Order: sequence, then C-alpha cells, then structure tokens
Amino acid sequence: MSYIPLARKYRPQTLEELIGQAHVTDTLSRAIASKRIGQAYLFAGQRGVGKTSAARILAKSLNCAKGPTPKPCQTCTSCRQITAGLSLDVIEVDGASNRGIDEVRALRETVKYAPSHGAFRIYIIDEVHQITHDAFNALLKTLEEPPAHVKFIFATTAPHKVPPTILSRCQRFDFRRIEVKTIVEVLQRMVKAEKVAVDEAALYTIARAAEGSLRDAEVILEQAMSFCEARIREEDVAQLLGGLEQDVLFQWAQAVLDRDASTAVTLLTQQVNLGKDVSRLLADLLMHLRHLLVATTLNKAADRKRLLAQLIDVPEDILNRLEAQAARTNAQELLMMMQVLTGAYDVARRSPFAQAVAELVLIQLATRESWVSLDQALERLEQLARTLPPSEDEENLPPPPAATIHPAAMASPLPAPPPLPPFLLSQESSGVRGQAGLVAFEEVASRWEAFLERLGKRKMSLASYLMDAKVLGIDGEKIQIGIPSVALHQEVLSEPENMRVIAGVMSELFGRSLAVTYATLPDLPSPPPAPKAEAISAANASASAPPAAPAPPMPPIVQEIVNLFDATIVKPQSSRPATS
Repeated sequence: MSYIPLARKYRPQTLEELIGQAHVTDTLSRAIASKRIGQAYLFAGQRGVGKTSAARILAKSLNCAKGPTPKPCQTCTSCRQITAGLSLDVIEVDGASNRGIDEVRALRETVKYAPSHGAFRIYIIDEVHQITHDAFNALLKTLEEPPAHVKFIFATTAPHKVPPTILSRCQRFDFRRIEVKTIVEVLQRMVKAEKVAVDEAALYTIARAAEGSLRDAEVILEQAMSFCEARIREEDVAQLLGGLEQDVLFQWAQAVLDRDASTAVTLLTQQVNLGKDVSRLLADLLMHLRHLLVATTLNKAADRKRLLAQLIDVPEDILNRLEAQAARTNAQELLMMMQVLTGAYDVARRSPFAQAVAELVLIQLATRESWVSLDQALERLEQLARTLPPSEDEENLPPPPAATIHPAAMASPLPAPPPLPPFLLSQESSGVRGQAGLVAFEEVASRWEAFLERLGKRKMSLASYLMDAKVLGIDGEKIQIGIPSVALHQEVLSEPENMRVIAGVMSELFGRSLAVTYATLPDLPSPPPAPKAEAISAANASASAPPAAPAPPMPPIVQEIVNLFDATIVKPQSSRPATS
C-alpha cells in the first residue's frame, strides 16, 4: 500500500471532526438539519484551516443516502465515493487552472445534467478569486438561479478579490486561524497514533511555526519524523526550521539584559555560522522579549496564570522560566529594546550586511545604561523647575522686541508717520466723525480680538486680511493700523467700500465715530539697502554703540537641559533694526 501523508490520512470526515471552526460547523449542522440549504457557499480563510475539507464534508452530508444529514453515514456509495474523490456528483475545480471564460462556459453546460447517485450535483471551486472578471460575469446568472439539484461551494484565501456581485449571491463563512494549543493537541493525537516519541516543546515549536495552519503543522511534523531517528526534540525542530531553541533564546536575552555585549554578539555569530538566517534570529529574539513584556505587564493581574497561558504559547516549564527572567527587568526598558529591535529587523531583512546590522543593534541594546526615556527627562526637568528659584539673570534679561509701539508712547498724539517708500499707505476712511471723547490706546489694543471677531461676522475676508495687522497708535479720532507690506493686503484694505465697513465696525464697537489710517509695518522684510550704505550704517552704529557687556551666565535649568540632552545652544540672529 502506498504511503499516505499525514494531512490526507487524518483529514476530518465529519463536521464534528473539523478542528477549530465551531462557528462554521454549528451553523452548517443546523442549516442541514432544518433543510435550509443555500444555493452557494463561500469559505474564506488562510491556508490549511479546513476550507476544502469542510466543502467535501458538506457535499457528503448533502448526498448521503440518509441525508441531507449533518452526520453522514460514511458507508453508503455516495459517502465512500466522495471520501475517495471518485464521485461523479461532486466536481472539484481548481480556480487557478480553470480561470477563463471558456472553462466557465463548459461548466455551465454540465449544470443541467441531473446527479447520478446523490440528491445534488455539487461544484467545489478552490481558489475562486483566481477566476477572471469575464468568467465571473459568465457565472453570475447560473449562480443566482441555479437548478434545484445544483449547489456551489467556493473556497478562497483572498475574499477581497472576489467581485461583490459573487459575494452577494453566497453565504460566506470566514475560517479562523487555529490556536497553537489546539494544534498541539491535534499533533499529540497524531504522534500517539503513529507511535512516535516527541517532546512537548518540539510540538509547540512546530505549532508556532505553522502560524495558525493545521496542514502546515502536519507537514512540518511529517518532515521532523523523517529527520529524527528516535525522538523528536525541540533542538531538532529548531534546526530543521532555522530558528532558535528556547535555551539559546534565554541565554541570548539574558546577555542583553545583563548588558553583556560580548556574549550577545558571540551567540549571534555562533548561530549565523550554523546557517541561521539573521532576520529570523532577530524575529525570535523580538518574540522572546514580547513574552517577557507580557509577563511583566501581567505581574499584578488577578488571574495572572490563566492570562499568561492564554497570551504566551509555550509549555508550562518555559512559562515559569519566562516569569523568572521577566522579574529582572521592567516594562519600560523592554518597550525601548523592542522598538530598537523592530527597526533593526526591518533593516536587516533588506540589507546585504544583515549580520553587521544585528551586531550593531545588540551592542546598542547591551550598552543602554546611557538611555534616558522621555518621561524620565520630563520628570527631572519638572523637579528642577520646582526646586530652583528664579535666577537674577532671568529677571534681568531684556524683554523680546515687540512689533507694536509701547502704550506710554501712545498717550500723546502721534506725529506723522515717517515715509516708507514704496509701501506706505496713508488713506483715511470715509466714516462720520463725531464729537465723542477720545479712545485710549490700551482700550483699542485690548479689544482688537473682539473687533476682528465682529468684523469676521460682517465680512470674513476683511478679518482675515487684518489677522497680521497691529494697532500702532491713536491720533485724536484716527486709529493707525500697521499692515504687512503685501500688495494684495494693501489693495484690498484700501478699497473705499472695505474701509467704510472697517470704520463702521470700529465705531460700533467703541460707541463713537472713528477713522482708520494704514501704515506699512516697519519690522516686516523690506528691500535691502545698497551694500555700501549698509556697511556705512553698520560702522556708524558700532562706533556709537557702548562696549558690549559680557554674556550672562547660563541659568541652572538651561544648563541642566543642555547636560541632559547633550545639546548645543544656538544664539538667534538679532533682527535688523527698522530704518526710517
């Protein structure tokens, strides 16, 4: 008798035997028992989770001599033929090989034929997303109104590639990834039936490598059975898959936690010399640190043991070792290490110097005593700010240059503004002037935001143009406003209608008739003077200026910031004084 692979030998034959898909099997069982059988089904999910097996079981349940029944007898002609793959009533089509419109037209021609033994003629199309758009269109009408004896079962790993018109005509079932512990239980039953000695840690390594696919786990187990002579151990599976066994992972992680860079780099070199892939090694170390982080995070959880067993897929003895190692570190340190390691893994996957990248990151992780987290830095700065009194140097620092004129200088009427060619605007609003009392500069400056808000309700565009404007002073009933030296601003604001609106809003706000004049802000960029004149002006200014005072000492809090972040103070360039 020819050898039968494990995936075929232990393939489930009933809905009850389907592993890890209770939400699918329960629904199908109830639908079959109540005779509510759909015309088309779509089974979606990753590889190796039971989609094709479920399709064959459903076909067997529908065509069983005692059916339709959720528990086929396995002994009638239809059941035996479907199990052996010889049934004329169950047509399996590979969507990747038969994806054209001609194949779909040929399929449509066979739909009209009645089944030979069972009650239904069932079409199972695997990887249905590979079918072309035209072929899907050719199938639409048949799928929407098939003959009473025809059922369609589609299986796909990419349901998002199936057209919505097809999805809307199918009952969709999403198959889930199978948990590691469930895969381990299934593998334990298989090795017991095959009479093979396997360590539990080896089964966990196989289950994790399968990434939720039971068929992949069965293939890896079968390969390990051929690789090992007597007993399948964890190091054998790790060598077979190119990963790391748990003992090496614990040693490697401990070297990083102990800041032992030489040991960490040596272990990396040893594994690389054994033919291990660098990116795979970094991924294993990253997953180990993830386990430590979970164990540290759940340190004070009420149901700690159950949560750890649920979140970390390792045997119990390995879980105890993880808890012991996690007690020697903290969550914040592990988070920073994982962030660095994640970036290194992404670089190593694409770099021709992957080993050098891994060595660099290991040395960086092992010399992390100089790292300072942002929270620690902020906490130290806050403590320093609370303990230090205001320094005399900070109190004696000159105030920053203001764009507006000091209010004290505005108490008296302003002289005529100096000429600022070619940008000076000196236009007066046409608002009505009354004999009301004068408005103080402080009042206008303090209510400028309220004026802009009220102007925005009247005409939003004018308020936006005045957002960068400043109140320069008051001369009787005239309010002088400095505006940027932008031609568009000056053109729009100088229009008579706009000036009337601005004057009207200003008069309403202050309860008296006011006029508005404009002047270009002197502190905004203007055309540079000729080089010769600039040099002469600078020379005169330096000759008349008093000797420069020595630089004031650095305040303690600034010195602490410089030391903490290894920073350099860059002095801002002094602004060029406005010329009149």
